[in-house]
Amino acid sequence: MKPSMYFKGLTWLILLNLMVKPVWIFFIDRQVQNRVGLEDYGKYFSVLNLSLVLLSISDAGLSTMLNQRLAHRTPVNSIQLLQVKFFLLVLYSMSVCFIAWLAHLNSWQLIFYVLFIQVLISVFVFLRSIITAHQYFTADAWLSVIDKMLMILLCGPLLYTSFFIPISLIIFLKIQAICTFLAVFLAGIYILSKRLMVQGEKEKINSIFYHTWPFALIIFLMSVHYRLDGFLLERFHPDGARQAGMYAAGYRLLDAGNMVGYLAASFLVPFLARHQANQDLVTQAVLKTRHVLFSFAIGLVSFSFVFAPWVQQLLYHSADPYFSRVIQLCVAALPAYYLVHIYGSMLTASANLKVFIKILVLTVVLNVILNWLLLPTYGALGCGMAALVSQYFCGISVCLSATKKMKITFDHRSILVYLLSAGFLWALLFWGRMILPNVWMLLAIAIIICIVLLGSLLGFVNKNFILLR
Repeated sequence: MKPSMYFKGLTWLILLNLMVKPVWIFFIDRQVQNRVGLEDYGKYFSVLNLSLVLLSISDAGLSTMLNQRLAHRTPVNSIQLLQVKFFLLVLYSMSVCFIAWLAHLNSWQLIFYVLFIQVLISVFVFLRSIITAHQYFTADAWLSVIDKMLMILLCGPLLYTSFFIPISLIIFLKIQAICTFLAVFLAGIYILSKRLMVQGEKEKINSIFYHTWPFALIIFLMSVHYRLDGFLLERFHPDGARQAGMYAAGYRLLDAGNMVGYLAASFLVPFLARHQANQDLVTQAVLKTRHVLFSFAIGLVSFSFVFAPWVQQLLYHSADPYFSRVIQLCVAALPAYYLVHIYGSMLTASANLKVFIKILVLTVVLNVILNWLLLPTYGALGCGMAALVSQYFCGISVCLSATKKMKITFDHRSILVYLLSAGFLWALLFWGRMILPNVWMLLAIAIIICIVLLGSLLGFVNKNFILLR
């Protein structure tokens, strides 16, 4: 496969997601929170996080292993793995219900809808892993947004017109379940039409789990790191539901920015796995991906630090300074998320999983300790502090380990470029708001600067990419 095909698919993936998912996040999901209120949405956020922490049970690393094996052209019986997948989905559903019962969660209707949606999403991810492993990147790019496109079409009229019934949390989840089911159906049709399901020689079940447990453990540890704090916040803070709702509002902005990194990582793993013998190609792919993501992160973090109160007022119609600080801390973790996505993909693709697991274990321990100390006193702000420290620890550790394992040197000049760009952009926005009060114009200027920065970095990489890494 030519590198141009990878970057073409990645371009489609980013463009489609930038067009569709911000609309979903800011005009649908955010509006649902504004309609139902911080407390009710906080309870939903807690249940959602619990389901995401345990979601690794539903897959046990099957999707990642399948993706890596197919990318390596290793024989695999994908139909048998799909059967194992359905067994794991039952086990996952039972686990969520059991933990919810232990934690005295009483909103069982909410729990069942969230659980059903997560089951469908897990199947969807499994099917998409088959598509990306066969290098059908453009098709996967379209599939990545199909469920959200349907949600926008169906939920938009309920939220922004008065001709339909008022939306509630349960109605929102019902529509989401229908749209996710349709996305699964379309992915299945595509796989059958391309004959991508391979019925090879069956493996023993214990052999399958022997090969998948490292992937399952990585997914579980990352889920605990990313999502456990929202569940703990709602359960153990005196004003837990409201604090969780506030944290969900800040986390939504981080999720929006992290969306691009997650999707880029889903492309990187199969691409790097197939081309890991070509070190120059791997280096170029990693560097270009990093420069794209960091140019975006620099702009978003700088803007959020200067205009967090404006963002808060625009999106959530609130002027609480505490709320603004939660937003700032959440978004500030974005560059670290990108480091984990990029260099974690390198470790996964090259099968250096033990070192990745060790880093994640230390990260989870650090995160849990910090949340235990900070959460009761500082609430959502404490969760943001804990996430910021633990995420940068994880990102830097993974970056250093991956570059060492893959024998790719890391030139500190690139860090200097990022820091100087961030400082310049922050100063421009900070002082610019006093001269030019129109925030939208300043935002447009910031976007232009980030595009120029990205063009300069990529141009330099294209000329001599081994000098700046």
